[in-house]
Amino acid sequence: MDFLSKQIGVKIMEKFKIYIHHHYTYELFWYFCHGVDIDPNDIFLYNQENRFNKNVNLKEIIRLNAVYKNNEIEIIFCHDELWEKLDGYHLFDYSISCLQLGYTFDRGYNHNLEWLDGENIDNLNNHSKNLGHRLGYMFIDWEGSDSYREKNWKKRINPKIQIFVDETDTAVKNVDNHNFVFTNTVWSFIYPNTLGIRDYYFFHDYLKYKNDYKYKINVPIRRLYGNKEDLAKKVLELNNPNITITHSSFGDSGQIDKDDSNFRKELISKIPKENFIQKRGYGIHDWGGEWNSNNMNENMWKMFGISEVSIIYEYCPSGVYKSNFKSWIPGKEYMTEKSISHILAGKPFIPYYKETIDFYDSQLKKYNKSVVKFPIEYDNIISKIDWLDKITKDDSLWQPFLKSLTEYVLNLRKGIIEIIHENNSYLDYVVTNTKLDSKNTNLI
Repeated sequence: MDFLSKQIGVKIMEKFKIYIHHHYTYELFWYFCHGVDIDPNDIFLYNQENRFNKNVNLKEIIRLNAVYKNNEIEIIFCHDELWEKLDGYHLFDYSISCLQLGYTFDRGYNHNLEWLDGENIDNLNNHSKNLGHRLGYMFIDWEGSDSYREKNWKKRINPKIQIFVDETDTAVKNVDNHNFVFTNTVWSFIYPNTLGIRDYYFFHDYLKYKNDYKYKINVPIRRLYGNKEDLAKKVLELNNPNITITHSSFGDSGQIDKDDSNFRKELISKIPKENFIQKRGYGIHDWGGEWNSNNMNENMWKMFGISEVSIIYEYCPSGVYKSNFKSWIPGKEYMTEKSISHILAGKPFIPYYKETIDFYDSQLKKYNKSVVKFPIEYDNIISKIDWLDKITKDDSLWQPFLKSLTEYVLNLRKGIIEIIHENNSYLDYVVTNTKLDSKNTNLI
């Protein structure tokens, strides 16, 4: 029995090699390789190249050994080298390439670099001539667009290349290389921590003691359009001091997306002055530009302390066509920074569409985690606004509801953290994959 077998006390079933074609960082190790058995002290941290700047790309090839579900895994971060190796699986990630090439500095809204995606696809198609099904393209973009339809992937990408995405399914028929990767998608919000979303998990330890909320429910609105406008109108009609709206100064500036609509002006005039969140302030009060990292930082410190519960407009496939993005081809994707930030912080939330809750419950069930019943039945939350209006005026109704909602979110938080520490959707594909080229069935 070899050393790794002795360490975990079981017989190693099989050996695999993973070639990750990016410069190594310890954050990328957790993003790509979470769920493995490894001593954290054995995870390479830095050398002289990046000792004083973690953003310096390491030139050397980094090799680590771990165990995943009784399988020995050799993990090789090799940036643009070792493509010729046929003894393992090769993985290339679109968003990480954007980061390491310096075209973006965070994980949000980077899917629109069409030319880079085109270059990636050309390179991968070329490598697939030798690698076949051992080659993977990870494209986690948080945008909910079906790239098989929107980017014509079925025709542009060699069907042997396995694609790992955050959409649960594609509307394109007869696609065999689509792989939804739940755990890798969750980790994409945490590492690399370019948006500070990892901080929300530890923010929970402070947020849980807060008891001086001004409102029971808040509807945070950064961009005012579609169903969010309908919800805002409904909340304003209530004139309930327990339910409020916060709105960002995002639309004030033509630098990004200026909004001079009459309803926006009406909304701003009717909400409390402090609920109009000024993005730009003087000195220490300046939250910077409309970069996702600035927005997520501001969100944590200024939004989460306003109300006991948030109603969030989380992306949902069934709602896309009802928005003002008529040309957008929706994909079946259910996770963005909105719900993930609330889950990590243990912050009670109600998504606009119940479909979001159904998705998370389905993942808990898939991984055999406990499920707590969500305390409202609805399709979209507008149908329940009058009911929420009623219970927020009566603490004998509100407090039991708040307790049930909090129990739901904390159970979901616990379950997801356990899932992403025990499992790895990409490695599950690797260790169970049977789509090997017949001439190269032996991986070692």
